[in-house]
Amino acid sequence: MCTRILWTGKDKSGKFHSICGRNMDWGIDMGEKLWVFPAGLKRKSDVKGKPVEWVSKYGSIATIVYDQATSDGMNEKGLGVHANWLAKSFYGERDESKPGLDCNRALQYFLDNFATVKEVVEYFKNNQDMQLVETKITKGKFEVPIECHLAIEDAQGESLIVEYLNKNDDDDTKPRVLEVKIYYSGDLPELYLKYCNNLDIPSEKKEEYKANYLKAYNVLTNNPTFKKQLENLKNYKYFISDDHLNLPGDTDASSRFVRGAYYLINLPEPTNQREAIAQVLSVMRSTAQPFRKPKPDSNALYASSTRWRTVAACTEKLYMYESSVNPTLIWLDANKLDFKEGSEVRVFDLTKHETVIGEVSEKLTPAEDLFGKNLSE
Repeated sequence: MCTRILWTGKDKSGKFHSICGRNMDWGIDMGEKLWVFPAGLKRKSDVKGKPVEWVSKYGSIATIVYDQATSDGMNEKGLGVHANWLAKSFYGERDESKPGLDCNRALQYFLDNFATVKEVVEYFKNNQDMQLVETKITKGKFEVPIECHLAIEDAQGESLIVEYLNKNDDDDTKPRVLEVKIYYSGDLPELYLKYCNNLDIPSEKKEEYKANYLKAYNVLTNNPTFKKQLENLKNYKYFISDDHLNLPGDTDASSRFVRGAYYLINLPEPTNQREAIAQVLSVMRSTAQPFRKPKPDSNALYASSTRWRTVAACTEKLYMYESSVNPTLIWLDANKLDFKEGSEVRVFDLTKHETVIGEVSEKLTPAEDLFGKNLSE
């Protein structure tokens, strides 16, 4: 399905970087486009009852699929957002008396309204009545509900994972109860102590394993849940004990999580920003899924493969895109874009520019706000 990796650190000159890579793994073409949205856009969630309404505070760059849903992006403040598939997702029954935010617009809502991860964390604490509402993405006869967990990072290097789950998922005899799980990088020392209290870790390795384990919080793939992915690290070398398993080689989500975490903790100190981005891209390519047929014992019509990848260099405000069928890197420099209120919405169709390479802000074309009108209207 998908893999997200966040690298934070200083290069050899002492400059700090927060750089996030993301692979989009999917079974069919997604018709993705790069959109540039200014501040000041009036928006409204596409749900029944009491929709969330807002005016965009920040401009943003968004990768939108099927002309329906923001799946990835970065705003002018360097806040990056990513949606990875999670089949265990449960959003609860819709209560139309509560404010609702549809999944198609969820990532765009965060891009529009927040500058830092801390702001997003505070929002979740203070708006517990807000419901995330399941929606579907469609293409012809293809229709699938959006079931995702969210990864968010900022220019300061902080990270957040958000999952909407059934609290009683392990017990079919109990009713389904919504539980919103939030994993904030600011809470990592406390979470690590809970994790390692009962583990027999050699004293001379504790600091090394602690550092490795904490960096794994910057990785996200798909099923199972984030908590179970972290627990699975106990089975492998470099995170708890050198006597455990070597790296897995298949493309399952759990294996990609372990490999991604391992590659992340072993990245060398980069010389500069260019090298730091190249290193993140090397991890993303190492966790990609090749084009392949569905498994013989599967009823699936398609097998997920890495369709495209993005890199959000949050500190530098660069947003990059690379297609698996056209492996040339293109990017938008947010420092060159006009995000002021009243400026144009612009778009770049990624499926129609096979020979383009480099910075593409001059190739953007004016467009109507994709989220200025609800799909149901």
